[in-house]
Amino acid sequence: MTSTPQRVGYHQALANPEFRALFLSRSLSTAGDYLARAALMIAVYERTQSAGLMAVTFGLTTIPDLLGGPLLAGLADRYPRRTVMICSDVGRAMLLLGMAIPGMPLAGLWLLLIATRLLDTPFNGAHTATLSVVLTGESFVTATSMNLQVAHLGYALGYGFSGVMVGWIGISGVLVLNAVTFLWSAALIRFGLRHRPATASETDAGPWFASLRSAIGFVARHRRLRVLVLFPLLIAIAPICVTLAVPYAAQSGADVAAAGVLMAANCTGIVVGLWAYSTWVRPASRSRLTAPLMVMTCLPLVAFVLQPGVWAGAALFAVSGAALCFWIPLGAEYTQSAPDSRRGQLAGLLFTFMRLTQGIAVVLFGVLAESFAPSSVIIGTGLAGLALCALLLAAWRAATSSNRIEQQA
Repeated sequence: MTSTPQRVGYHQALANPEFRALFLSRSLSTAGDYLARAALMIAVYERTQSAGLMAVTFGLTTIPDLLGGPLLAGLADRYPRRTVMICSDVGRAMLLLGMAIPGMPLAGLWLLLIATRLLDTPFNGAHTATLSVVLTGESFVTATSMNLQVAHLGYALGYGFSGVMVGWIGISGVLVLNAVTFLWSAALIRFGLRHRPATASETDAGPWFASLRSAIGFVARHRRLRVLVLFPLLIAIAPICVTLAVPYAAQSGADVAAAGVLMAANCTGIVVGLWAYSTWVRPASRSRLTAPLMVMTCLPLVAFVLQPGVWAGAALFAVSGAALCFWIPLGAEYTQSAPDSRRGQLAGLLFTFMRLTQGIAVVLFGVLAESFAPSSVIIGTGLAGLALCALLLAAWRAATSSNRIEQQA
């Protein structure tokens, strides 16, 4: 008889010293990183008084993921993962110190920013792959939830306190502070993790593009992975809560301060949902909750047909964000299903696809809002999301049934 897996709490996961080092290093660098991103946008706007150039700066914080994911994620398998993380942290720290030099030309800031962001991919791939070895099973699911909570808290706090921090220590001071968090992260990883050799096989460590084709082919050949990698399409609807917050507040006759409430609501809901899911949901119940939670990411958006006010709209955004916790076990299964020899590269490819779909969604939402009322775009996105839910759930059930048949054969 197969025993039912037991839920693992935060304190149990943190009892592992290697996970503590990974978690603390990620928490430090994430908080500092989002603070520095916001500070850079403020710096560009103060220097140029151009909202367009500020938007370009924001775009440059995400575009390198599209290049780094396919080309650099494999470093996490070709070289010892602890070494990859340390080198990525130290490299990002040095680049940030260069950005902190007073009077740095705007073109120089952008080039250094792109280089800094390119180093995110090998770090994230190595971090995820190492985490899946340090903790397995339910412990890995809990650790994934904790890391996601830190990421969204870092987003909220970094952007929320950026103006205060810039006023207190200046743009250069914020960038130096971010560099220090990366160096601290590198130290935690160096002394908190044990050395493990590179995992890539001779085939995986071949020419770059051949290795990339091999990784993509691996996902394409495995039905469950092929379906799992499509779920970020549903997650991509989440940025609508931030992208259309200001236009919807204006449509409702509210001021800019009210838009901030809308922007914060979704992120707050995500953090609360992740916490509640990992704290209260038993492993045996997760498969039954996947479909309802997926639907609940979309239904609150459809409810905007009622033209809710700012506070009611914020509550709907929060519920939609909380339901995104459906991804925790699916993301963990994707990572743990990948062979360790190419786990870093496959994790990097998934991260890239998530960023790509979210970036496209943000542009699409903005373009649609130029021609239609913000509430109409939100409602339409919710309806499209429900249709996507049906397609993804049908594909997932088919993949799961196929896997059971293969195991019984």
